[in-house]
Parts: sequence; structure tokens; C-alpha cells
Amino acid sequence: MKSSGFNIEDTHMRDIVRIARLVAIVCVALVWAYLVGEHKDINIRPIRVLKHGRKAKSLVKYGLEEIATMLMRPSYNPKFDVFKFLSCT
Repeated sequence: MKSSGFNIEDTHMRDIVRIARLVAIVCVALVWAYLVGEHKDINIRPIRVLKHGRKAKSLVKYGLEEIATMLMRPSYNPKFDVFKFLSCT
């Protein structure tokens, strides 16, 4: 949620209504990134496991990287539709 993800601390917000809206949006983004990361880890390419047995990055970070790459590089052709995880159907 902090510097290596959503940078919540950089907002410097004080209005409680705006903070509540931001938290709601960040919660949706967090779940979206987790679902994309989990799907990519299971179906596309597993996250590398380090010598001590833990994964090199979290599922959220893995998903967030995929979403950011897809949004920032128009020429990038993802192997799956990351927007399908936002749908309730």
C-alpha cells in the first residue's frame, strides 16, 4: 500500500470524505491486482521461488506490474484480459 505499490502516503489528504473514497478505490485496486497476480502465477508464468523458499514478489506486486505494463505500453499484448477480473459476471 505504500511506496512500492499504491503510494498512499503521497496524497497528503485531510478531508475525511476524500480519504474514505480513496481507501475504497485502493481496496478495489488491491483486489484487482491480487486476482491478476494470482491468475498470472497459476496459468501464465509462476513467480520465481528464492533459495529460502519464499516467492521473489507478492501476488499483488506481480499483478500490479502486469496491470501497469498493460496500461503504460500500448504495444504490449497481454496473454489474458486483465479487465475481466473487474467484472462480476
